[in-house]
Amino acid sequence: MANVYIVHWDQSEIESLAIPLTREGHSVRTQWNPNVFDRWVNYRPDLVIISLERLPSHGRSVAEWIWESESRRSIPIIFVGGAPDKVNVAKKKFPNAVFVPIEKLPAMIGQFVNV
Repeated sequence: MANVYIVHWDQSEIESLAIPLTREGHSVRTQWNPNVFDRWVNYRPDLVIISLERLPSHGRSVAEWIWESESRRSIPIIFVGGAPDKVNVAKKKFPNAVFVPIEKLPAMIGQFVNV
């Protein structure tokens, strides 16, 4: 199963992203507070899921931070949800990322890690 890190900027909504993945047996850590970004001391996820539903610019900043380091550049990033104009901005900035609707997220995990 995958070690998944989910970034979404609303604590009350993040569980709707995490629960389906946890039920499938994945280990899930979440981050919802843009002022307290966990710097992953002794932690490396198999993939990162970033919601573009709220504060998409913060989500893009997190993706930048992840991929700016050579040691983290190989971590796949999946962007989920978001308004079409915000998704298009992220697609231009992160052409190597994957973009999926929230409802298709659980099915996408297996394409990125050995589950």
